[in-house]
Amino acid sequence: MRFHATLTHSPESCPGPRGGPPVTDWPARAAEVGIELIAAVQCQMAHTQYFIVETDDYAKLHQLFLPFQGIATAEFTHR
Repeated sequence: MRFHATLTHSPESCPGPRGGPPVTDWPARAAEVGIELIAAVQCQMAHTQYFIVETDDYAKLHQLFLPFQGIATAEFTHR
């Protein structure tokens, strides 16, 4: 199944000034979790990242973004 995911954080919780985000290599993170990363883009001014991923395991989708728990919110849409 193909999913569109949006990862958003507030300017106050932005990990950039605090040593950087917990994930900097999204292709490697997706491979580690076992998800196909089709596309990923970031809008720094909006503190938002957009992803298109392919997986048949919804739990893996959550696992992909687990390092951002407590920092950001994630929204998923099935495509």
